Amino acid sequence: MKALPLAVGALLVAGCETAPPPPDTLAFAQAACGGCHAVEAYDLSPEPAAPAFAEIANREGLTEATLATWLRDAHNYPEAMDFTLEGHHIEALVAHILALRRADYRPPIS
Repeated sequence: MKALPLAVGALLVAGCETAPPPPDTLAFAQAACGGCHAVEAYDLSPEPAAPAFAEIANREGLTEATLATWLRDAHNYPEAMDFTLEGHHIEALVAHILALRRADYRPPIS
C-alpha cells in the first residue's frame, strides 16, 4: 500500500521537471523589454521610439491573437530588436500587456 503513494509522488515530481516554470511575467518583461519599453502602466519608455506596453494594449483592433502573432513572428523589426521569444514567454507577455488595457477599450467587432 505504501508503494502506490510513493510511485504517484515520483511521477508528479518527474512531471514537474519537464514543464518550464511559470515565468515571473513582470520581471521577465522588465529584463527582456524594459530597456526600450515602459512595461508598467503610466511609465515612460526609456527609448522614445518604443511604445509603452499600455499604449500597445489600447491600440485599436489589437487582439490576443494578433499580439501573440506579432511577438512570435514580427518582433525582429527594426534589427535592434532581433531576438526570439519562447512560447511561454509570449503567452506571459500577452497576458501582461492586455492587463494594461483601459476600461473603455473596445475590441474589434468580428
